[in-house]
Amino acid sequence: MSETVNRPTFLTILCILTFMSSVSGLWTQSERLWNPEIMADKTRETFEGVRENLENQATTADTKTMDKMFEAVIDQTTAGSIKTGAIIMLIFESLSLFAAYLMWNLDKRGFYLYMGGIAVAFLLPLFLIGGWLGVITSMAGVFFSIFMLIMYAFNLKHMH
Repeated sequence: MSETVNRPTFLTILCILTFMSSVSGLWTQSERLWNPEIMADKTRETFEGVRENLENQATTADTKTMDKMFEAVIDQTTAGSIKTGAIIMLIFESLSLFAAYLMWNLDKRGFYLYMGGIAVAFLLPLFLIGGWLGVITSMAGVFFSIFMLIMYAFNLKHMH
């Protein structure tokens, strides 16, 4: 006899969003892993463009500090750092996908796995990439996920 799952609509929507985000992230990070040189060039170009826009604005101490930060990030952006970041994010996306599957089935362990995935995406770039690029990679990896974690926390009462 099969048991009927009574999953709240909000939790269903969160899980679907996580499924879509994780699959998209796996695709994107796979691309970064297989073409790290191209991705490093594109990333450097993006940061150089942002830095040029800052230079066109008024020169202040803050602008000079930002310029130094962008210079450090550009120098750190190599095929190796892109590959390391991609591997970290592939781990994170895989954990998120499995965690969403567990939460879809109302398994509370999924919430804690999702939280663990966020910790991986936050801490590993800081330790394995380091510097400003590690900080930026870390923040970019967890920004949206923190909001999702909070919304999942509201649904913990429905999980067992």
